[in-house]
Amino acid sequence: MNGKARHPASGPASVMTDLPPRRRVFTNRNLRMGSIEAVGFDMDHTLAVYNTDNFNQLSFVMAIDALIRDKGYPVDIRSMAWEPEAAIRGLVVDKKLGNLLKIDAYNHVTRARHGRKFLDREVRRSRYPMGGIRLGTTRYRVFDTLFDLPEGCLYAGMVDLMAKSPGALDVDFHTLYDDIRAAVDTLHADGSLKARITADLDSYFLKDTDLVPTLDKYRKAGKKLFLLTNSEVAYTAAVMDHLVGGPSGSWEDLFDLVVCFSRKPGFFVARGDGEPVVAGSCPQMPNRKGHCYVGGDSFFLEKKIGSSGDQILYFGDHTYGDILRSKKSVGWRTAMIVPEVEQEVAAMRPLRDDWQALAALEDRLEDLIMERDHLSVVAGGSADRMGELDKLVSDALGRRARLQRNLRSAFNPHWESLFREGRAASRLGRQIMEFACIYTSRVSNFLSYPADKFFARPVEVLPHERWALPDT
Repeated sequence: MNGKARHPASGPASVMTDLPPRRRVFTNRNLRMGSIEAVGFDMDHTLAVYNTDNFNQLSFVMAIDALIRDKGYPVDIRSMAWEPEAAIRGLVVDKKLGNLLKIDAYNHVTRARHGRKFLDREVRRSRYPMGGIRLGTTRYRVFDTLFDLPEGCLYAGMVDLMAKSPGALDVDFHTLYDDIRAAVDTLHADGSLKARITADLDSYFLKDTDLVPTLDKYRKAGKKLFLLTNSEVAYTAAVMDHLVGGPSGSWEDLFDLVVCFSRKPGFFVARGDGEPVVAGSCPQMPNRKGHCYVGGDSFFLEKKIGSSGDQILYFGDHTYGDILRSKKSVGWRTAMIVPEVEQEVAAMRPLRDDWQALAALEDRLEDLIMERDHLSVVAGGSADRMGELDKLVSDALGRRARLQRNLRSAFNPHWESLFREGRAASRLGRQIMEFACIYTSRVSNFLSYPADKFFARPVEVLPHERWALPDT
């Protein structure tokens, strides 16, 4: 995020004020909101903020019941402990060896967890001797969305059971994961999970009082708004009715176009027009204005909305289905909603001094090692200075390890930061940087920015430039 932002409620005479970092918008590529004509939104985990603790535990419990009912798994698995921190987005399942993997931006395996036990470095390297893995094979599956986390937690628990009680489950690791994946898919497809959620919406969604004012602000600025979701009509209507409030069905007046059951990412290839929702068939989506549809494709949407390509900004939470495909296939600008940013920034803020100390120490360590390396190849190099450098490097490494341990404690106790792995970005962190023009933790964060805001990317410093640029 560059600069400061004005909250519209403060009035035109107010001064610019700093936003809390957790509510800021962060920029990867320049984006001029004044040139955006239409703004679109996914629903799940974008406009609709889930209570992830409640939702994930419900999915976990229902998936266990489905495995017992449909796949013949032993009823004893109902006693499996719910470990909500066992999985994060960006992890990879190795279905052959039964491991959950964290990988960096280059697909190198940096952590591997078998059940509830991490593999040590030597074992991990023996399992993945080439370092990198090929994600395009059926052996691996990536957790790209928040919806994937319950099955990751369940898989870790089941693998742990198999490790502690050989013979407890008569399946291999590959079949186990496929069975879990099928069970979770069934919960979504047969409507049973959504029926539980819509029966108690307050337990599974967090209302955001700034959401409607944010949408209203963009409408008043002359931008067309659309909702584009994979969810079915009835579920979309129930959730949006609950989140927006007011007379039943009035939420659809916030949008110029609503497209349900879009089947992204297939929506971004030619498939034809959508089918209108039959007026009055769904009380919570009455389609009074005739602008609610099922299916179709992006070309149909652009025709209906009257804008195309980089005139459209689309908000979504899925790196592939929402962000990459809309960007690569039809040239839309992209805003990624990453709820985890809010927690990670809040955790990092109290440790700001440690982050700065670590950055300075890394630079100092690099200088010391460079001097030592140079001295080692120079004829007649001072042995006393070499010994001094060895001690300075050793002390710096020890201090770096202590700072790193302190910083790691702020994140997930198993996987640490979602966005980073050591000094490098994680695979998910790199994807967010490459695919999303801007990203933030929730849609309503945009309420604090002008509707015509120019989001400017920060200066990118290349490794060789840091020697010439002033300290920042």
